[in-house]
Amino acid sequence: MEILFVLKGALEIRVGRDSYQLEEGELFLVNSNELHFINARTAFGKTQVLALQIESEYLKKHRIHTENKRFYLNSSEVGPANISIVNEMKYILANMMDLILNRKKLYYLKVEKLLLDLVVILLEHFEVPLLEKERHDIDNDQRLLEILKYMNNHCTETNFGLQGIAKEFSLNPQYLSRYFKAKVGMSLKKKLDSMRLNKSLMSLQTTDETVTDIAFKYGFPDSKAYYRVFKEVMGITPSQFREQYLIEVEQNIPKDYLSINSRESLKNLFKHLERKQKNQDEITVDKKYDINLSRYTETISHSFKNLTTFGYAPHALRKEFYEQLQVVQQEIGFEYIRFHGIFSDELLVYNEQGDGTYFLNFNHIDSLLDSLLMNKIKPFIEIGFMPKDLASTSDTIFRWNAYVSPPKNVNRWLEMLEAFFRHLINRYGLKEVRAWYFEFWNEPEVKYFWSGTREEFITLFAKSYRCIKNIDSQLRVGGFGNIDFLSDMTWLEDFSKYLDKENVELDFFSFHVYNLSKESPEKIDPINDFGDVYLTGDIIKKLEEAENIKFGDEHNFTRRIDNIKNIIKGYPQLNKELWITEWNASVNSRDLIHDTCYMASFIVKNVIENYWKVKGMGFWTFTDIFEEFNFEQPLFHGGFGLMTYNGIKKASYHAYYFLSKLGDELVFKKEDTIVTKRGEDYQILIFNYSHPNKLYSSFDFSQLSLINRYTVFENDSKKSYNLNLDGIQGEYTLKKQYVNRKQGSSFDAWVDIGAPSSIDQDTMRFLKGRAEPGIQIQKINIHNEFSLQTVLHPHEIQLIEFKKRY
Repeated sequence: MEILFVLKGALEIRVGRDSYQLEEGELFLVNSNELHFINARTAFGKTQVLALQIESEYLKKHRIHTENKRFYLNSSEVGPANISIVNEMKYILANMMDLILNRKKLYYLKVEKLLLDLVVILLEHFEVPLLEKERHDIDNDQRLLEILKYMNNHCTETNFGLQGIAKEFSLNPQYLSRYFKAKVGMSLKKKLDSMRLNKSLMSLQTTDETVTDIAFKYGFPDSKAYYRVFKEVMGITPSQFREQYLIEVEQNIPKDYLSINSRESLKNLFKHLERKQKNQDEITVDKKYDINLSRYTETISHSFKNLTTFGYAPHALRKEFYEQLQVVQQEIGFEYIRFHGIFSDELLVYNEQGDGTYFLNFNHIDSLLDSLLMNKIKPFIEIGFMPKDLASTSDTIFRWNAYVSPPKNVNRWLEMLEAFFRHLINRYGLKEVRAWYFEFWNEPEVKYFWSGTREEFITLFAKSYRCIKNIDSQLRVGGFGNIDFLSDMTWLEDFSKYLDKENVELDFFSFHVYNLSKESPEKIDPINDFGDVYLTGDIIKKLEEAENIKFGDEHNFTRRIDNIKNIIKGYPQLNKELWITEWNASVNSRDLIHDTCYMASFIVKNVIENYWKVKGMGFWTFTDIFEEFNFEQPLFHGGFGLMTYNGIKKASYHAYYFLSKLGDELVFKKEDTIVTKRGEDYQILIFNYSHPNKLYSSFDFSQLSLINRYTVFENDSKKSYNLNLDGIQGEYTLKKQYVNRKQGSSFDAWVDIGAPSSIDQDTMRFLKGRAEPGIQIQKINIHNEFSLQTVLHPHEIQLIEFKKRY
């Protein structure tokens, strides 16, 4: 028995003398021992079908006998009453494929369960009476089935044809020809040519055999006949087919065996993953923690509040940017803010005139820095990129043209730096500027951020360092915003040796962490072979082509940080104060899961695991006001930010808000829970983290769509917590705030109202309301111990505060 699900295109299916036309999204069932023939109604490769075959012998093991049963399922003919049943079948098929592709836990048992669910649906809703004529037809078709099997087994033999088949089955050739045409709907010769052609396609795609050799190999009398049949059936020549559909083979296995299944088709399948309502009462994990609140505590480093970031310096001059930063600072209160492009041409800093002279203008920088300081946040200034008039080449990155070359005149670069720092000190005071950080460049080991040589960069840094330190030795100068997943970082050894020789020391070392991992030695070098990726922004496609780069597992982010720390230990000139000046789940500014509740649990998890290892953790970025590439920017486009471009908080925003409420002393910490203390008050932060699945990790986003973004996660279970608190006494106000898909997630609220492409002020107010965390408050009187029970949905974060009442 076979169920066909048309994922793409359209096809004709012939069953006996009946013909059916199937469109995209339709289901059709072919009974066991039922002869059928399928023809695509769209061009080659444009019709793709999911086929599920169910063996009757398998069903017998479960005491289900289908040999004498007949089913009729053609979803195009299903009435309104059965639409939900068909949708349930699509849900089952999508989930079976999801389980198999992602090798989820106990997937083989879960697939079997879903398969039996599917059979039950067929028995209950689509079984039809088996007429006596149909029993007779099955017996008659058995002979034709044997003929077809014989043809399939011998079709590649030279001179195999009608005469040989008739002799094998003791039939008159003329009778066989008429019988075959009546039953199959095409001549025997045409069917035989079709079989041969079909068998030849893989050789065309995976070998370098000549077309003539392939023609003979698969039973055609000559290459002319092969070309004729090929053109008639496929619409193109064998050579054109080979060019369009070539598959690279390694050790006799097609390299893209999985991607032969079009990701567009998988996307059409996976949109059915959430069609069925799941049992929301199911809880599969039960956590119990005994927590002694009177135990010895240690001081917490609030490194997560020390730094935030945004993309392009001139954005800080925009009104909506100022308003968003104002909200962030009032509710979270970051210490520093980092950004690109302090010398960008839009800020008009360096200006050359026709006679070759130049002048400097710091007016716009003043406005920018004033805006930041008014929001009680200090600048963490990235020194770079090069002004256009000072650049030695036309090499740029980003839509706003960041020039990445060495200066054409190093003396003028140093003169600009000296003027810039003296201006800052004169305007804001030496004590204030000494409290700022100055990070030299951004990811210089990536050629798209530095087009010069390694030696040119090291030399420019040393000269710039001395220039700044000659003004005041206590100004903080460091770098370099290194990104560790692409490079083996051997350049750091050269850098450290040079700094040692020149008696130069960094005041701090900065690096970037994204959840990417290198699984094996490169087949191509991701850094040097990215082409124009940093101009187009198509970085995910290039990482996928590199093959050895994947999204990391749930422990990868922590390993990346530990790896950097271990490397830096070997370089005394670099082993200083450590800052993460960029971090996020993905390097893709259009990753749709950035807008979901997942990011809230991702942030909390990785902060709790790593906050004490570094001085600051600058999440990239706090706002979706961000324009590195020429992309469309709908409201929830998967941007990096904690807030949308128009100031609606995402679930990720509340991760930082909850973290900012943690106390100064650590009481208890487990893999999913942290308990802190401030005075007589206690704070408990819990999260239910679920990691993306194997498809997503291999850059296959076919399970993601504009409104369905939770199908890529491995676990969808609630978690129940029982926290036994000991050593607490008195009257308290217990306040629980939570963020899940029902409350605190503006993306999910947007989906709930129909995912509108544009929103008016009423809708904006509604989304901003739903974007706030849920809250529960109660007064309690505690006598030395308290049992706290709570349940978390997947990706949910909860902040539970005990505030002493006096």
